[in-house]
Amino acid sequence: MRAIGFCNPTNTLEGQTWNIDRFTSVFHNFCDTLAHQAAAIITPDTPAQSGRTGHGIEKAFEFIRAAEGGFLVVIPDATHIDNELEGVARAAITIENLESEFYCLEESYPDVLQNALINMDAPGVSRKRSLKIRRAMQGRAMQGKSLGKAPYGYDITLEGRFQPNPEESGMVRRIFTLYVEKDLGLRKIVDLLNGEGSRTRRGNSWNIISVRDILRNTSYIGTYMRFGLRLTNNHTPIINPELFRSAQDKARERRQYRGFSDSKPYLLSGLCVCGYCGGRMMGVARTQTWRRLDGTRMSKDYRYYQCQSRSNQGTCGYHTWNTEDLETKVIEKVRQADSSGKLTLSVEGTKGENKRTKAAIERLKNVEESEQRFVKFMRKTASGQSVMKRLKLYLDDLDRSRAEAFISVEPEDVSSLLRNWSDTNFVSQRAFLKEYLDSVTVKDRSVKIHL
Repeated sequence: MRAIGFCNPTNTLEGQTWNIDRFTSVFHNFCDTLAHQAAAIITPDTPAQSGRTGHGIEKAFEFIRAAEGGFLVVIPDATHIDNELEGVARAAITIENLESEFYCLEESYPDVLQNALINMDAPGVSRKRSLKIRRAMQGRAMQGKSLGKAPYGYDITLEGRFQPNPEESGMVRRIFTLYVEKDLGLRKIVDLLNGEGSRTRRGNSWNIISVRDILRNTSYIGTYMRFGLRLTNNHTPIINPELFRSAQDKARERRQYRGFSDSKPYLLSGLCVCGYCGGRMMGVARTQTWRRLDGTRMSKDYRYYQCQSRSNQGTCGYHTWNTEDLETKVIEKVRQADSSGKLTLSVEGTKGENKRTKAAIERLKNVEESEQRFVKFMRKTASGQSVMKRLKLYLDDLDRSRAEAFISVEPEDVSSLLRNWSDTNFVSQRAFLKEYLDSVTVKDRSVKIHL
């Protein structure tokens, strides 16, 4: 596979600086070991295709776009992309859309999201303490000795070296053979191994993540990597480099870049209340499929608001409203309140000021909650429990929350906004509704707004 190296020489982690000479040597050694085609080494100062210098990882993106994608982007660690989790996540989403992939030069954490979570500050984690431990362990890593448990397929000798475990190494070879030569997918391999009664080292059933991690681990070609150090021919390999490279190429071919379907946000999210049980009405999307008499398969997407108590606890009836119908009805009610003067009256005086202050505080709270949801889901994505495109939905939600945070519509501007409602962007629409409406009570045949 074609590979490009990206390194920010000004970046430091654990007090180390990856100068360009050191990175060039490690990068070419990496490509030679795994038979990748080294296409370029890019730094923030590398001239862009346009002849100008640009900033950071965008330089690599520009190179990939010009070459029409399909690259492995090798980096020392995630901090060379950005110094915040959010920036790394955005870069990881972009690189996947370019049908390429990041690879961090730390064997324990080659996945870019996992690497970012390890190397960057997170709530409840002392980075200073973590770095102290990592420095203390680095001396052992430089000798190519094991730090912690040996990967599946190996035992650790008294000297701290890896040696193949007869039974486990055979299973590693079988997994690679099933994946590359028998062309079985991860799920089929898992079903086959579990069906035979095979178990992992811990005695657990096999799962997609455990099989995937084996197929990615460069330890099986005799390479030891830790803390940016890469030692080839460090121990007896279990898999030859050609088979390992074929597995990596096949994994990229099989990746479904369509990932998770996009989901549009709901305008009345957090405002609607079921008129029967008092529970929240939540936005729901469903896709219905059917076949025509001629055999043609058809599908249609439906969006509606549904009582959350019905969905989560089963304690309410099946009360739903079509999304467009309910939103249109609510805006009609808001226009009526504006025409009668009730809408403006609701934000006047001390009571109105308190109402708008409360709305502003709520918007800032939404930003904090969106940030927390993003970090939580980034951890979930890093562990292989979801896909990158779904992580993008959480970033989109974070962007919307930030955009809403400081939007406030003055009373004298309300009528104009309502007249031009269809030309107003979604973020401004939702910010306005949350500022001026307290809630919306929804029944099967009636809608009532509360100011």
